[in-house]
Amino acid sequence: MTDPSPFALPHLGEIFDALRRGRHICAADGKLYWALRDNLEAYLDLFQHLGFRLQVHPRDFYYFRGKDSLSPLASKMAVFVFILIESLSDQGEAVVEALMTKTFSISELVHLKHARYRAYLKEASVTSEEELLAIIRQLERFGFAQRHTEDSFSFRTPAYRFFDVCIDILNREDDQPTEEQT
Repeated sequence: MTDPSPFALPHLGEIFDALRRGRHICAADGKLYWALRDNLEAYLDLFQHLGFRLQVHPRDFYYFRGKDSLSPLASKMAVFVFILIESLSDQGEAVVEALMTKTFSISELVHLKHARYRAYLKEASVTSEEELLAIIRQLERFGFAQRHTEDSFSFRTPAYRFFDVCIDILNREDDQPTEEQT
């Protein structure tokens, strides 16, 4: 007979610790992902009783839902990704496919090489290469990216959350009346 206690859930301590620190858990996280996926209802129930909202993203990853507004750190990560999206689009690449399949070289990032992108970063209080590297470390810490070498990284499935934010922003702009409508 198995223990009916919710505290007997597999990898509960590791999963809770990762999620409460903002980590996004996806298939690349192996045992943590499978423990969540295989015991989803029990985890949802337990976390709800503890006051946390476990989100299941349609792209098959998990995270705790926080406030609806972006923190300063989340804003920096979003600006970083948005710049990458814009530069890929400007190069005529299929943005989503490139973001989710490419390995990016940090030394080749356009973020600090073009005045327009430097201006975007400055608005997010990022002005140096060290601050840019700090963003990449945070993307990795929260499960959005994976470093391959000191100079390279790729995005993981949870990076789709940034696309959700982009779509939200576009939808809000579409809902705003234009001058002709007012």
